[in-house]
Amino acid sequence: MKRFIMIVCVTVLMAFTVEAAALGDASLDTAKLAIRTQDYARAVTILKPLARKGDQQAQYMLAVLYKNGQGVKESPKNSAYWLDKSARQGYERAQYSLGVLYEEGAGVKKNRESAIYWYSAAAKQGHKNAEIRLQKLQSGTHETVSIDTEVAPQEALLLAVDAGDIKVAEKLLAQGVSAQTRDRHQRPVLLDAVTQIDSAMVKLLIKYGADVNAADKYKDRPIFIAASSGEKSMVSELVKHGAKLNLKDANGNTALMLAAAKGHKSTVSVLLAAKSPVNTKNRNGETAIMLAAKNRHQATVNQLKKYGARLPLEQQEGMTVDQKLAILTSSTSGVYKNWQPLMIAVWRGQLDVTAALLNKGADPNQLDHEGHTPLTRAALQGHYKIIGVLIQNKANINLADKDGKTPLMYAAEQGSDKIVTKLLAAGADFRLTDQKQRSALSYALLNKHETVSNRLLDKGASPTSTLVDGKTDLMVAVTTMSLPTVKRLVDAGADITVKDASGHDALWYGIGGGDASTVTYLINNHADINRRYSNGSTLLHQAAMFDNARVVSVLIDRGLAVDVKTEDGNTPLMIAASRGYSKTVEALIIKKADVNAKNDIGNTALMLSIMSNDADSASLLLDAGADISLRNAKRERAIDLAKTSDDERIKQLIRKHEEEKKVFGIF
Repeated sequence: MKRFIMIVCVTVLMAFTVEAAALGDASLDTAKLAIRTQDYARAVTILKPLARKGDQQAQYMLAVLYKNGQGVKESPKNSAYWLDKSARQGYERAQYSLGVLYEEGAGVKKNRESAIYWYSAAAKQGHKNAEIRLQKLQSGTHETVSIDTEVAPQEALLLAVDAGDIKVAEKLLAQGVSAQTRDRHQRPVLLDAVTQIDSAMVKLLIKYGADVNAADKYKDRPIFIAASSGEKSMVSELVKHGAKLNLKDANGNTALMLAAAKGHKSTVSVLLAAKSPVNTKNRNGETAIMLAAKNRHQATVNQLKKYGARLPLEQQEGMTVDQKLAILTSSTSGVYKNWQPLMIAVWRGQLDVTAALLNKGADPNQLDHEGHTPLTRAALQGHYKIIGVLIQNKANINLADKDGKTPLMYAAEQGSDKIVTKLLAAGADFRLTDQKQRSALSYALLNKHETVSNRLLDKGASPTSTLVDGKTDLMVAVTTMSLPTVKRLVDAGADITVKDASGHDALWYGIGGGDASTVTYLINNHADINRRYSNGSTLLHQAAMFDNARVVSVLIDRGLAVDVKTEDGNTPLMIAASRGYSKTVEALIIKKADVNAKNDIGNTALMLSIMSNDADSASLLLDAGADISLRNAKRERAIDLAKTSDDERIKQLIRKHEEEKKVFGIF
């Protein structure tokens, strides 16, 4: 019996075995525990800052969560983005996973050359599955998606929906397969289509009678998934066909609550216009507006207010301070469970109530259940006037929270120059560092707050040249700051030559950051421009990989060889062509790159551009003299590859070039 074989992407390739990894960082351990207990939202909260700071394992774990839609909106593109980040740092699991994405075209353009590249990288580190995939890919044995008539029709439909094959799905539905089909876990097929954010498939299933209110055994429904993901058009489609807005999930949340909790403003608008109830409470006694406020989605809070929703502590005109205090004191539950009245008033920006509580003896230096001080809460929320009242009442300006972060660090992180200035004037110490050894300057640089960064430098703040979460302040700044600020950091003592665990320095990061003037400055003050990395790549390969055409030109002008090859034989031109970076391809052609050079498996830049369905690069290469008659190790020519391309323009380009050059049947 023939088998139905389907390419399974990251669900299988990234079977989550993080437990086997040596996770030394406490935050990673915490994220791992959160995943074990299925608290995915908390895991995402922990992993995002670690991933942004360059932690390769955090990047990999975050990619898994994005792929599976756990704790975040499912996003193949975001999954691919973080896998790419991790893979480039040498994490073999990410390299293998990225190879699968390129082989199968999930979240990235399908690209056989890139798949081979990443499988090879992982295989070199002993990844067995990568070795197997690499061997199959190079030998030409591929599993393909196909519908077999011997497969049960319902199973065929489920697999077609899962694979996103709308033509096969429509054929099956037209033949009478029910759109109410469920999998062996009793999950409705429509729920799968919504989970995959496949609008066309959703419309097709609804057209053939799928129940828009069908639930699985966990009480998940299409409208819940669409609302939580912020898919406005999909929510509209479901509402249009009868989705009930008063239904609740297992936690008592309606679709409106789920959208409000994520701050999906446009989706909330659709639900409100459809008359979704605004004051319904979930099992924790929270309403949609309370969930929006809890997650600091003020725009969504304002939306809900227009439809009559109110927060428990909503200030009302004409209410005295004593009345507000009475309400506040009795409201330390729900959203504000375990909060002291002063902390609630500070967090909500209630200046008069804050002053009244301090006058009644509230401690301005208390630590709350989350380890915050009143000042750190105020700085985090940007409440300038409340900070002034707290300082007047002798709040310790340098008292840190449980993580060692001071009010100044929070203000710098938020980019509030006004508050930073106020705190500095009151004696805030810019030299302090938190438990991660980040200073206020570090936080300003990390979060791209240039004005605040320069304010701190004006006061004498110094950048750290030690690695914090894998990077120095300068490595961060070359991708977030302008050249004048980078120069100030170097003048203040930042060391250009420090390297991270992978041997990358500030120049390497600068090339990825995109500012040609910064790269030029670093080159002028740098002695290691000709460094080659573990796979034989150079800074020019790095610039091509990041589609940085201006930097490509700068590096070549400074003496880097335009046709230098990696261990796999790839030139910068090949890397740019394989990724569809036509501007960088053009820059390399202008610098006389060899358009007919071959890598170790015989592919040329033209072949790679065709594989990546990049007609613009293919056109540039053909105009520059790329030879369509050359063959790779599989005896394939550009002509042959073009015939299987999904891009009609590529086919036309090659046909036109073939006719012009009169190249027929060359062997």
